[in-house]
Amino acid sequence: MKTFILFVCLVLASESKYAYSSEMVEVPAGKSVIGEISNNDALPQQVLQLQTFSIDRFEVTQEEYARFFPEFIFWKGAEAHPATNITWYQAQSYCEQVGKRLPTEQEWEKSARGTDARLYPWGDKPPRKKPHPFYSGIIKRRVGLNKKDNSPYGVRDMAGSVWEWTASTENGEKVTRGGLWNHHLEYEYGKTFDRNLIAPFGRFIFLGFRCAK
Repeated sequence: MKTFILFVCLVLASESKYAYSSEMVEVPAGKSVIGEISNNDALPQQVLQLQTFSIDRFEVTQEEYARFFPEFIFWKGAEAHPATNITWYQAQSYCEQVGKRLPTEQEWEKSARGTDARLYPWGDKPPRKKPHPFYSGIIKRRVGLNKKDNSPYGVRDMAGSVWEWTASTENGEKVTRGGLWNHHLEYEYGKTFDRNLIAPFGRFIFLGFRCAK
């Protein structure tokens, strides 16, 4: 009997080992500061009232994505790495198939910085320890590896890891959010209000996504 119970536990553990993005956190309704005055690349600073929404705690992994899109190929052993090289349309399609959607950039930003307008998910000061390339968008590791990259609501990897698609559009391009310190290993590029515009058909090894609902 003990052997059977151990076998069942091992099977369940193997099945749920990489089931990250199925875990969501609720972001309560309320006012929050969005944007930044001193940064021309950020949204204009404003106080927004957002309704309650939920967002994936982790970025969608390669294994999760491949379950719905078997043609998606990745290296063995990289099941828990964030799924990248995916267009906006593919990311949106995945979210729809699991009963979710892409977050708006305002929802993404509130999830990252909370209600106190913090510069980074963990606060206003960069860590003393230099950012490690293992937490970057090119040298990828499993989602959630950097435990310090944790927002006020418990959302992970919003300053490092990879850029993320959002539902928002500007000038015909899609807004991406998230930190990316792989080129300069500098926390300056991982602030909560950082944003970039990318064509929806774009594919990059440093661009992934998470879902909301």
